[in-house]
Amino acid sequence: MRDVVFFLHRVYPEGGRDDISLKNFVRALKMIKTRFKVVPLHALFEEKDTVPRAAITFDDGYADNFVYAYPVLKELGIPAHIFITSRRILESGRRKNLLDYREGKAAFNELFRPKSMFDAHVEFIRKGKSEEFLSWEELDSMRDVFTFGAHGKFHFSHPVSSEVVDFYDGSNFHWSMLLYEAEPFVGLPLFKTRSSLSGRGFIPNPELIAFCRDFPKEGNWKEKLLSELKNFDSPGRFESEEEAKERIGRELQESKEEIESRLGVKVDTFAWPFGHYSEFSKSIASGLFQFIFTIKKGLVSEESDRKELPRVSIGKDIFTVLGRLITFSTDIGFSLYKRFKGDKVL
Repeated sequence: MRDVVFFLHRVYPEGGRDDISLKNFVRALKMIKTRFKVVPLHALFEEKDTVPRAAITFDDGYADNFVYAYPVLKELGIPAHIFITSRRILESGRRKNLLDYREGKAAFNELFRPKSMFDAHVEFIRKGKSEEFLSWEELDSMRDVFTFGAHGKFHFSHPVSSEVVDFYDGSNFHWSMLLYEAEPFVGLPLFKTRSSLSGRGFIPNPELIAFCRDFPKEGNWKEKLLSELKNFDSPGRFESEEEAKERIGRELQESKEEIESRLGVKVDTFAWPFGHYSEFSKSIASGLFQFIFTIKKGLVSEESDRKELPRVSIGKDIFTVLGRLITFSTDIGFSLYKRFKGDKVL
């Protein structure tokens, strides 16, 4: 059995963004159809077949999934699956999409124009919502093509180490700063971060944050400030395992229940935000979902761990798409991939 689960996030009307363009999306789907039988995600586990199969999945729930991806998938007769970040979904609203454009109900340049994923994260964190994401109404209207799974409630990341790796200097902004400091200031300590669903988080000491805020920013101030922080008895604290287990379990449960309630479906699939997880978080998610997906590249087989399933990014450009298809649709391609990359990436 040679089954592959492909994933992507966004379909942009033009190229140059952080995911695939509309033109390349259409070309990629047509190429996939020449190599695989494209089936609904659950069919990989519920039905047996002798031909190579593929499933298409989207992460997060961006508005362009409805505006650009949905009409193309519908036209080509290709099913797909969205892993929904439930709290990011808008309460209501239905935008014009490619179907409206083709029926003369909207000009192409009137259709939704996506921002970057980075900008979408920033907008959601600052405002509590973002037009970059789908509405429940749009999701409901796509059920003739899409099935639905969970991707958590928030798609946040948090510090996971007490080590300060850098300081904000006005030019190295990242949206994750906003999760522990509403308005980043020059001197804000930066820590290594991972998905907030991956395990225990580190909570910086407010006194350390205040000290960094007040520290003079003169000369080689980063080096001096880092040296001064060594004098802190406690830079912060880590969540206990019990705290983390309760927090992660609550978010996963609530996201699952919200999607089921809003769309009237059973949710038994989940994909890790950013692809980050641990044995600790895997054990929590395993009690709630039947099929759990990663971003580790590989094939899905009868022997695959249903709680740690591989997926393959489609890629942004058509050459990457072609390379992925050759790699995962042929024995020689996959053998060469394993030899070059090593089993650790599978």
